[in-house]
Amino acid sequence: MAVAYSSFVTPAGKLAPALHGANFDAPFNCSATFTGTCSAGEYRQYVMGQNTANGSVVALVLCGAVVLLPAAYQEDGCPSGSCTAYGHRTCPQHPYDRYDPARPDGCQFSMYDAPGFKNVVRGTTYVVYFSFQGKLIDTSAGGAVLATKGWTVEGTTTVAETPPTPALVGLSATEKLIGAHTALNLETGALELHIVITRPAGLPGLDGSSMSLSLIDPAGKRSHPSDAPAVHEIGTQSQSTVSIVYTLRQGTTPPSSIELAIHGGVVTMRVRQR
Repeated sequence: MAVAYSSFVTPAGKLAPALHGANFDAPFNCSATFTGTCSAGEYRQYVMGQNTANGSVVALVLCGAVVLLPAAYQEDGCPSGSCTAYGHRTCPQHPYDRYDPARPDGCQFSMYDAPGFKNVVRGTTYVVYFSFQGKLIDTSAGGAVLATKGWTVEGTTTVAETPPTPALVGLSATEKLIGAHTALNLETGALELHIVITRPAGLPGLDGSSMSLSLIDPAGKRSHPSDAPAVHEIGTQSQSTVSIVYTLRQGTTPPSSIELAIHGGVVTMRVRQR
């Protein structure tokens, strides 16, 4: 018997994020009941959007080199390997992504997500915008779509008080340097250097001063940032992305590469110009 579904429940309309301890996010659940050959029925989640902190556009890494785009849907996570995407039966069972009574052929699907900013900082204005699509598909028919629903997460806040959080931590082996790029602040127009790092969800805030940074311009001239960086973290239930943001002084030649002294070694990275 072909796979079908008898229920598909997702958020509807616009969800407003709120402050939950040290996070400004919007928890939500989706569920579905498949019928017929349930093993062929799977859930997929796609997302697009743009999120800012004090005018800095904060990158969200979805999978590997794939980052959140403002106007094009992409799958929300990695479908294999780290298995941060939702609904793939070949991935391990998780409390926030599961099929019951068993993952290979269970007819009941449920998931939980909480997209938004993590480890928020007092005095920072956060603007959140995500647009989600949830789909039920038939994997036995080449991924034919059985149903599609959509919703958004939209809201802004300025953190007035320091939230109760553990002490900041330095970069650890669980975190991964993804890349560096320059960008203009949407509010001030200032040129910024963003160092992008992925890390597991739920860790204490990252200490941006734990890394020693050298800027290298196209002529090979070295300099150091004159001001301490801002640290912005955005993520989902499974993974977070940290942007360490340095505001470059007016007239500064944009760096073509950087050197980071971490873990007793030196990492050199090219800087993408945006």
